[in-house]
Amino acid sequence: MDELERIKAMTPEEQQAYLETLQACEHDCSTCEAECSSRVKKPAKVVLIVTGGKGGTGKSVVTVLLAQAIRRQGATAAILDADIACPAIPALLGMREPVLGDMPELAPVESADGIPVVSMGLISEDPNEPVIWPGKDMAKLAVWLFKDTNWPGDLDVLLVDMPSGAGDIPLEYYTTMPVDYALAVAEPGEQSSGALRRAINLADMLRVPVMGIVENFAEEDLDIAKSCETIPVTASLPYDGAIRRASSEGALGRYETDKLDYLARAVLELR
Repeated sequence: MDELERIKAMTPEEQQAYLETLQACEHDCSTCEAECSSRVKKPAKVVLIVTGGKGGTGKSVVTVLLAQAIRRQGATAAILDADIACPAIPALLGMREPVLGDMPELAPVESADGIPVVSMGLISEDPNEPVIWPGKDMAKLAVWLFKDTNWPGDLDVLLVDMPSGAGDIPLEYYTTMPVDYALAVAEPGEQSSGALRRAINLADMLRVPVMGIVENFAEEDLDIAKSCETIPVTASLPYDGAIRRASSEGALGRYETDKLDYLARAVLELR
């Protein structure tokens, strides 16, 4: 039984004890058999999960724009598209070339705008072919993309565009990958606010600090962030038809906005 299945089989009390053990871990793998993050090479100074409680909040768009904002600060950023069933990053960046390298090791492909990307959308022969796999198999593939990619050396930030919700892939990453922080993306509205709280609670439960919130498609000031005052950094990305056009044309990497610059500086301070 793999680590994720073992966690799912635990009682709530056993899960709590397990999480407390992870938190107290001294990272001496010679005395422990757990498949935890200490056994995985960390590919960047900061590994940041971009998450959300529900679909349609624009996580992938925020991921690309944040990567560009980080690069404008003179730092390096790469993107791992961990959504196996519905990878969106290649289409947003107009990427069609396959991931390079001989199996089992991959090498990211640089977008036309210079962002290294790894995505199932760059591996599948037909990106429009649906991925009909059990959740645990998709989680294993998402982990393989993380562990067996030859990421650029001295990488400042790896942004992981995560599927929404609390499925197998987020749980696998939170419990077994060297993740530093999470960034929650939501849209205005009560329904999204509830979904946002669930995403934050999931990260908190699995001992991954939520360093920020991005309210996407914002019409006014940070409506959602006001209900999450314990989150250190908030950002607002107003609705802009130019973002939608750039996304549909595969040119999002060339869209310029300073709305996420403060967030990018906050991410880089975590190094």
